[in-house]
Amino acid sequence: VAGAARSTRTSPGPVSAPAVRISEVGLEDAAATSSGIPELDRVLGGGVVPGAVMLLAGEPGVGKSTLLLEVAARWAASGRRTLYVSGEESAAQVRLRAERTSALHDELFLAAETDLGGLLTHIDDVGPSLLIVDSVQTIGSSQIEGVPGGVTQVREVAGTVIAREQTYVHTFYKK
Repeated sequence: VAGAARSTRTSPGPVSAPAVRISEVGLEDAAATSSGIPELDRVLGGGVVPGAVMLLAGEPGVGKSTLLLEVAARWAASGRRTLYVSGEESAAQVRLRAERTSALHDELFLAAETDLGGLLTHIDDVGPSLLIVDSVQTIGSSQIEGVPGGVTQVREVAGTVIAREQTYVHTFYKK
């Protein structure tokens, strides 16, 4: 804006990669992968994109956890490692639902966790290509101000997980 005062707090610095023409940007790293559920893929614009984070929200009891468990099971059934982290239910409760919906697969890993540090350890140990956190509001850290589910905690938890993951990890959060 002409005549606007310039900020002197930030000066030019190093860039992570040079700017390129948009027509030269490769699309291979953003190719969508099917979630295994055609209607969900349609809503997501073709499927799950590597490095993408999706937030699934809705009224209590409409089936968000069941849908995410089904996505996890189908992802795992295709031979891709999946980590489902439940902060709302015990591992046994999720296992019962998995049995009822035929969602048991060797590549589907399950953890009941509410501590951010524990969540990060599970990610490191399992090395998933799909991470589902049910629900991000239940994860917290004593090193972050506020209570789990509060704006500060949710923002920090999501930001920490996103920053830590490599670009090939797909993440679903349930709110």
